[in-house]
Amino acid sequence: MTRLDLEEVRRLARDLASRRDAAYAEVQAEVDALKAELRRRASAIARRERQLAELERRVGAHGLEQELASAQRVAAEAEAERRLAAAERDRLDEREQQIRAVEKELAALRIELEQRKTPPRRPTASARQKELDAREAALDAREAALDERERLLRGDTMSLPLGSADGLAALSHPDAG
Repeated sequence: MTRLDLEEVRRLARDLASRRDAAYAEVQAEVDALKAELRRRASAIARRERQLAELERRVGAHGLEQELASAQRVAAEAEAERRLAAAERDRLDEREQQIRAVEKELAALRIELEQRKTPPRRPTASARQKELDAREAALDAREAALDERERLLRGDTMSLPLGSADGLAALSHPDAG
């Protein structure tokens, strides 16, 4: 019986050895898969570390404070531009009101001129007619100048100087020119 037991023990030992080898091969496959995963993760970590180093280099070179200061300067400039645009809009509104006032004055002068016109008398009115024609031509010239300035105001708000109220007032008085 010892011989049989010995054979049985050897068979069991071989069976156990084969199971151990199979388990070892299975574990080895898992270890190899884990190693591959670790290599992949190590590569990703290295890539992230390079990105971080690049970011740190950029921030170190320019300084985060400098970037923040730059962003604040840009924001301040934008706010200044907004305030400047609002002030310019107010000046344009003021100019528009001045132009309307001058237009009203010119319209009143035109009406007054038309009312002053006398029916032409042929022989004696030629000097008077010439004077009226000259005044009407001057008024037409002033009206054309006003139209040109208004066109410029609509197209280019910076083309008239800020102190153009004197020029506009001069347009409204026929004796000033």
